[in-house]
Amino acid sequence: MKSYHIRLLQYEHWANSRIIEALEKLETPPERAVLLTSHILNAQMVWFTRIVNDHLVVGIWDLLPVSWLKETSDLSYQKWDSYLKDLGETDFDKIIKYQTSKGDHYETSISDILTHLSHHAAYHRGQIITALKPVLPSPPSTDYVLWLRE
Repeated sequence: MKSYHIRLLQYEHWANSRIIEALEKLETPPERAVLLTSHILNAQMVWFTRIVNDHLVVGIWDLLPVSWLKETSDLSYQKWDSYLKDLGETDFDKIIKYQTSKGDHYETSISDILTHLSHHAAYHRGQIITALKPVLPSPPSTDYVLWLRE
């Protein structure tokens, strides 16, 4: 399970980087694409702070400047990568108790949180590609199988 989640994290970083590179090429990227990219990165950090019981410093829908996206993505990847590499195989079953931004309380395993993050990001990257199509002749492809082939 550990190697699977580390690979998913590596894929996520690759896919997010492709989106960010596309946004950086545009003089005026669509605000919706920037907002959704920000949301993906913010969600990664929100979930990270929940897992490590740290202080939350970002809002889930905070809009980040395009110039911050790469650094934010790289920082998130480094934090998650370090964290996952330090986990033992059975740690992925550990239940995390957390509170949502609405104040609701839940319990979810680390493995399920990581799976959610991957699916959540893929969903929003599809929306970002749709927003980029009218302004970018060849929007990036972020399919998992393409990452595997590289």
